[in-house]
Amino acid sequence: MRVPAEERRGQLIAATVELMRREGVQAVTVRAIAKEAHAPLATAHYCFNSKDEIMEAAAEAWLKNLSLFSSDVPVDLGLRKAVEQVAEGWWRALEEEPASILAEIEMILWATRNAPASPLAAKVYPAYVTELGNIFSAAAKNSNEECLVALPVLVRSFLMIYDGAALQYLTDPTVADHRTTFFAMVNALLATTGL
Repeated sequence: MRVPAEERRGQLIAATVELMRREGVQAVTVRAIAKEAHAPLATAHYCFNSKDEIMEAAAEAWLKNLSLFSSDVPVDLGLRKAVEQVAEGWWRALEEEPASILAEIEMILWATRNAPASPLAAKVYPAYVTELGNIFSAAAKNSNEECLVALPVLVRSFLMIYDGAALQYLTDPTVADHRTTFFAMVNALLATTGL
């Protein structure tokens, strides 16, 4: 049975994301993607011009899914609580799905390594800033809380803390109490911003 090209593209993108999660970015080849998607290699080459194009599409799909985790953040409880809830959700994802977080980091590094050929590198953090900025803005508006820094600065600072904590956790989850350190840093950030 013939699969329409757009549907096959979606299957190849999903296969790329799954392959990255399971085996890492280094394992991603057009042949491996086609095998993962149960698609002929020629079809993969028909749908995408190169591995880089498939990687771009997979990364774009990943970024579009950012809003899925944030739908549970209670913006009616205020900005501080929203930041704490995002921190809880992200840390839980790190502990429950370390392979997904590692694949996401690898994908970001791949895009950065391939810049300027890959425009994705310049899109990653702005996408996070937009997504978290929307959550934090709604939370601040609902509670009339004042933040001593602009919300994009709050988001970028939060991301810096999370990225560093996640990398340290992934290198050796047992070496230290990374969770306690992460939340101490988030609390320090919130105190610095007047929250």
